Amino acid sequence: MKKDSLWHNKTILILCLGDLLLATGFGFVSPILPKFVTALGAAPTQIGTMVGLATTVYGIARVIMDLPTGKLAHRFGRRPLLILGPALMGIASLGCGLATEYWQLLTFRFLQGFGSALFNVACVIVILEISTLSNRGQYLGLDWGAWLIGSSLGPTLGGIAGEYLGYRAPFFCFCFLALLAATWLYFNMPETKKTQLVDSPQTSGSLSPQPNLARKVPFSYKNLNFVLICAVGFLILLNLSGNQTTLVPLLGYERLSLREGQVGLILTLVGVMQLALVFYAGRLSDKLGRKIIIVSGLIITVLALILFTQSYSYHLALLSAVVLGAGRGFSGPVTSAYVCDLASAAQGYEHTLALYRTITDIGFLTGPILLGWLKDVRGLDFPFFLTAGLFLGAIILFVALADETVSRSKSP
Repeated sequence: MKKDSLWHNKTILILCLGDLLLATGFGFVSPILPKFVTALGAAPTQIGTMVGLATTVYGIARVIMDLPTGKLAHRFGRRPLLILGPALMGIASLGCGLATEYWQLLTFRFLQGFGSALFNVACVIVILEISTLSNRGQYLGLDWGAWLIGSSLGPTLGGIAGEYLGYRAPFFCFCFLALLAATWLYFNMPETKKTQLVDSPQTSGSLSPQPNLARKVPFSYKNLNFVLICAVGFLILLNLSGNQTTLVPLLGYERLSLREGQVGLILTLVGVMQLALVFYAGRLSDKLGRKIIIVSGLIITVLALILFTQSYSYHLALLSAVVLGAGRGFSGPVTSAYVCDLASAAQGYEHTLALYRTITDIGFLTGPILLGWLKDVRGLDFPFFLTAGLFLGAIILFVALADETVSRSKSP
């Protein structure tokens, strides 16, 4: 048992470093994307739509590849996808940095999305295979924490690089970090396909999480719990790509007249707050259950979105970013743990996780183009209010109808 536990810990740490490198590279691009799109010829009246489209094509590629990636992982294993995904992201990032026309940027962003799908679907499958109900939240929290360290560092560094080295430099940095991640995973990542899933709790002579009674029924894609968590995940990704990645930088440039480095700091604060809470949220969800943590995070997210509409100073924008990061820190990894709890009882769980990623990634691709367009036609505040309203509806449905997947009972 000790040997297996050590091996599992080593595997999650290997994954976490790969995530850290990719997230840092991805974060480099966020604060400079509006300026880069403008430099490629976007009109000021269309900037919201065109920046949104540059993010949406990334999401479209992920949606297209998520389900096939589940099948590829089942057939060829997880390791090849974890290496190929970052390599493809690196090559595509180089292409973005060399783009001289807007359509070229869209083409290479699309290829980046392919690589992202390969890596992210394989990553969550590996975490499901090496975790149990008693530590799944912690493992996912650790993985999210690694991603968030990169997300915290990336925007500030990318903003500074864009400000002093030009708007192409962040893409070249992303290329280097993605290829470094591919190299790291090639030399260190083991194959986990034959790892046996263990859903029974680790007995320790104390209180430990037990499978909830609701999980004893056969899994179905029509399962209401699965539908509800997909809806929540959809909105979280819509908020990430639409509000956080697309609209917050535009708020900084258009309403507050900030510099690139200042916009990067706003995005960094979101990541810092997530990082401060994400592992703690994962541990709490293992002890208290997933549902209460998810709902708490969604409520805080709604508050943050409303605060952004009132951000007419740099300090208020920073405060809004802190609150948004707190909301995402609680809800982010625990939604993944919830769907893993459901999927671990299913046959062909690779397909189940890939389907969840597909549905949530539709939110990722919908957010930038929809909210960017709404910003152009209805003003900057309207998309924030709309997203807050959708979150409120999801909170009500999830509280009323979703089952808890982990409950507390005494071990014999």
